[in-house]
Amino acid sequence: MKDQNSTYEDWKKRFPRCFERKGGWMAFSLEYNAGWNGIVEELLGKIEGHLAEKQALGLLDPDCGFQINQIKEKFGTLRFYVSGADDTIFGFIDEAERKTANTCEMCGNSGALYTKRGKFWLRTFCAAHAEEYDYEPYNSEAANEDTE
Repeated sequence: MKDQNSTYEDWKKRFPRCFERKGGWMAFSLEYNAGWNGIVEELLGKIEGHLAEKQALGLLDPDCGFQINQIKEKFGTLRFYVSGADDTIFGFIDEAERKTANTCEMCGNSGALYTKRGKFWLRTFCAAHAEEYDYEPYNSEAANEDTE
């Protein structure tokens, strides 16, 4: 499996509209494990296609400011932070973020939310990776009872 830096460099070439930097103060960062690369790549393809279509129709302002600021894992699922996106792009992002809740972030196999034993740290793993990293199945009802 490629490391994330080479994956990012490849994506910048394949999805140029997604990674064009419009300036500003925010630098791009990629902070998640490679098991979600397929989901992220599918998302980038949808965004790139949408932006290309808008551009072909003359509906994309070249200074629209769309850019991806950060792609990361948070609370066990993908977070995809952008600026200058429209509702269509936000719909693509919502769909991808939901998919990661059922996909192991390490290997890309079917997964579920797990929590670190004795701590509230959520990750999405397959059973094998959950065992390897000493995580147990997350029970949201039990977690809610503990906070009441």
